[in-house]
Amino acid sequence: MDDINQQSKIIKISYKKLYKQKCKDLEVEEKKINELHEKIKFLEEENKKLNLSISNSNTAKNGYKEEDKICDYLNFDENIRKKVNEFISGIYDNCIKLKGNSKVDIMSENKIILAQIKKYKKEQFQQLDRHYVNDLIKFIPELNEYEEILKNWCELPLKDDGKYIDKDKNRILLSNKNYTEQMLSDFINILNKNKRIILEYAFYGINQLDKPIYLIGIEYIKNVRSKLIIYKISDIINYLLLQKFTITKSKSVIALGNSLTLQRKGGDGGKKSSNQLQFKIIISKLNINEYIEHEL
Repeated sequence: MDDINQQSKIIKISYKKLYKQKCKDLEVEEKKINELHEKIKFLEEENKKLNLSISNSNTAKNGYKEEDKICDYLNFDENIRKKVNEFISGIYDNCIKLKGNSKVDIMSENKIILAQIKKYKKEQFQQLDRHYVNDLIKFIPELNEYEEILKNWCELPLKDDGKYIDKDKNRILLSNKNYTEQMLSDFINILNKNKRIILEYAFYGINQLDKPIYLIGIEYIKNVRSKLIIYKISDIINYLLLQKFTITKSKSVIALGNSLTLQRKGGDGGKKSSNQLQFKIIISKLNINEYIEHEL
């Protein structure tokens, strides 16, 4: 009888040790799984950054190709050359692509043509300009009184590294929940009063001595060039001056008519640059009388 009790005791102790060991093993496995999840999350984030970098690189490369192609059209297509010379009331010579951050993408060597190039699809927005709110206010001091509204609307707080936005924070949108009707009305009124200089800032940039005269658009249909269109930028500005700035229903966008908007840039993998103020334009919705259109 004593032998049986002793064996039973030994078996109980063995199971207890086995249970403890299994718990330790599970803790180790759980730790490994958590570490694996962290690695997967890290790799996914790195993959997003890589894809974004590749996408931006391809976009830039395609843009450069577009500038080269338009130079070819202007230099070697006699029908286009004839139309353009009639439109500009002059004779341009060889067109070349410019490098750098100038608003002028291509120019003729005699500088009769100074043009910005935009690829576009029907009814799709294209980026016209992007700068930080501080840059806009520095250029247009009249907006200084509304700096806080602009920054709250456009900028998210940065993380401690100063390089990335804190996605746990929210913007303060242009709604009655956040501002009185009078404050919003005064804000829109000041934008409308400074409409011309705001548009010149968006189209011409900070260096107004080196500014484009023409906007040349290439319309794509199903990834194929469909037509070339050329506007005088002064005509676009005069057309947009007839419109009024308004706050859209989303309260996150300011629209000028149906062809131009101001909004937070966003994207950029959450980098600080996503806080920039972006001007976007729908070229196909510009209702301007004088322009060149050439089917390709």
